[in-house]
Amino acid sequence: MPELTVVSFNVHWGVGSKRYGYPAFDLVEACRGFDADVIALQETWAPDDGVSQHDEVAKALGLDVAAVPLARAQLEPEPKLLSPATAGRPEGDGDWCLALLTRQPIRTTRVIDLPHLRLDPWSRVLLQAELDVDGANLTVVTTHFSHLEFGSVLHTRALRRALPPTDRPGVFIGDMNMWGWTMSAMAPSGWRRVVRGKTWPAHRPGHQIDHILVTPSVELVGSEVLPDLGSDHRPVRARLRVR
Repeated sequence: MPELTVVSFNVHWGVGSKRYGYPAFDLVEACRGFDADVIALQETWAPDDGVSQHDEVAKALGLDVAAVPLARAQLEPEPKLLSPATAGRPEGDGDWCLALLTRQPIRTTRVIDLPHLRLDPWSRVLLQAELDVDGANLTVVTTHFSHLEFGSVLHTRALRRALPPTDRPGVFIGDMNMWGWTMSAMAPSGWRRVVRGKTWPAHRPGHQIDHILVTPSVELVGSEVLPDLGSDHRPVRARLRVR
């Protein structure tokens, strides 16, 4: 059965936390060290006058990439969200993005809009890709969910409609901004978490809010929370086998 390694990493614009003055880190080298076939990146920076961080990583590692902007933003003097990406690009000097990078051939991609939450000013979507894994079809869905205080559990119905049926190989991966038991309750019955460990804040993690879930036909070979690589989140990685 084919195997692949998947990683989720909230990169925080490629800089560290405010407590340390937003120090930049080498995102390309961080992703190279994952030795992964699929990498889901949240909060990548795509400047209007330059190459996006996810495109830099994809080019350096020879990966295909699908990405979607979620909000207008600025990087200097500090990372800051300014307005929704759908507002006609009125502010900022770049976009705050969600990206999926893969070594496996992409058959199709799809962006699924989630209903807007009244308390959340930013767009939330599911980015879905159908991947060819040694002839088998694997559906990978990534997201950067809203915070619980914004009412993200209200996305449960839309999430259950959008995720693939559990009789097919599927992976759901990303920064969920919620604890594992909440995420498990929102996902359709049959999806299971395969990484356990605290991921945020990276310097002294107290919570796991970054998750990887799979359907029954995806077997877990091994999983881990990776060390602090410079962002405010720690990455999560899983080695999976597709039946």
